[in-house]
Amino acid sequence: MSIWELIGYTRRRIRGRRAELLLVCLPPVAAGLLFRLGEAAFYSLLLYFGAMRPVELFTGGYAGQLVLAGLLTLLRWGATAPLICAAAARLRSIVTDGAEDVPASELLLRGDFLRRSITAFVAGRLISFAALVPAALLGVYAFTLIGDGGSSGELFAASNMAALAALSALLWLGARLSTAAVPFLLAEYPDRGGLACAVMSLGFMHGRKRLPLGLAAVYALPLVTVIGIPIFLPELAAAFATGISIYIKEDEYARSAVRRVRRAG
Repeated sequence: MSIWELIGYTRRRIRGRRAELLLVCLPPVAAGLLFRLGEAAFYSLLLYFGAMRPVELFTGGYAGQLVLAGLLTLLRWGATAPLICAAAARLRSIVTDGAEDVPASELLLRGDFLRRSITAFVAGRLISFAALVPAALLGVYAFTLIGDGGSSGELFAASNMAALAALSALLWLGARLSTAAVPFLLAEYPDRGGLACAVMSLGFMHGRKRLPLGLAAVYALPLVTVIGIPIFLPELAAAFATGISIYIKEDEYARSAVRRVRRAG
């Protein structure tokens, strides 16, 4: 199924339910924006009172800023991860026939769900961070060589470092896309832990990254405008959930076919 066929199928499936889907999608988005605004306000206060210089926001020269950024990130992950996973579970129940329909509010009151969602979210972010480290180190090294205005040999090395940094950035993007299915796998396999679902997503999304990339290409421009968010955000979320549901059924059919062949042999 192509991206446009998936979008057309999703539009027919969610006809008359966009308002409901919007209410499902808004809580994690709003929570993430709230934490980002809080971080920006706190950094603004530090700059206003002279506790740090503007350049230290990007260089990490102020140790307190690094500690604060780490704490705020952990708080944001802890607050948004259950909301994202609860929204994914609700989306799954809407677009998948026969899926268990559990209200998001009930899921957020379950201790095991909170633990699994936070563990899976943090594991996915750490996988992405591990893929980003080489790109950051290579980029900083290339920038340092160019900024120092070294010899031709050093500039040649800097260009190679920049190319490797760009390649590493692509690997980071691939890692982020590979963990995109984690919230839906948590909902599909409630007996598996968060870490297991994060690792499972790496293999599950192999060869299937065109789904989030294609949807991003279609909906990026409409979602830039505030007016487009209520219209297209529910459609994007439902299309992605539908695509993941199709992939899960494909894998289940393949596994059942293998089991039938083994029993027959």
